[in-house]
Amino acid sequence: MPDGEVICYNRSSETFLEALRKIGSENFPKIKLTVAGVPFLSKEIYPQFKNTMKEVCDGWYIVITGGTSGQYIQLRSIAQQLGINMEVEIGDNFITQKAAVSLRGRKRDDKLLVKFPNGEYAAGENPIDTLIDAIWQIGPENIRRKELEYKGKPIITLTKQYNGQVQVGQNFWLTVPGQTKDKYKMLLIINALMKLGLEVSII
Repeated sequence: MPDGEVICYNRSSETFLEALRKIGSENFPKIKLTVAGVPFLSKEIYPQFKNTMKEVCDGWYIVITGGTSGQYIQLRSIAQQLGINMEVEIGDNFITQKAAVSLRGRKRDDKLLVKFPNGEYAAGENPIDTLIDAIWQIGPENIRRKELEYKGKPIITLTKQYNGQVQVGQNFWLTVPGQTKDKYKMLLIINALMKLGLEVSII
């Protein structure tokens, strides 16, 4: 933040919300962003987003979509709109403000990691976030244009056609496989057919 405070929690969504609180509700009316055709920040809960809206502060709510990369883009845009000298970074090995949950004594969840040729990563808090992150960076419109499919279903559709689809951008819906290995295989197919040069791994 401009005053030198660093906001970095274990979950990107917590970091996102705390950054908005630090920016302050007095600035919220100046933020001109929309998500899926509705205002990014609102004092009402939209019925279609009741499961994804989170309270920020002072009666303001936000639609949480797009995963870590979407939140990164939104914070960068907000900083530019408000003229705030705020640095936003995506990465790993950050020192967080909340202790990580110990995994000792229980099975570690699989995680998905995607490295782009330019050195950027898609690495969310869980495999779904990572997949969405990667799709955002590749561009859902590019995947849609190629008419790519996974297990007989289009990877990107223009309307919601299946249970479990996630909206990625205003006009696109991503078909999300249930298992981590299937998300991995889907990314391999996208990588091969679009010749992206991605490194996809399960860690």
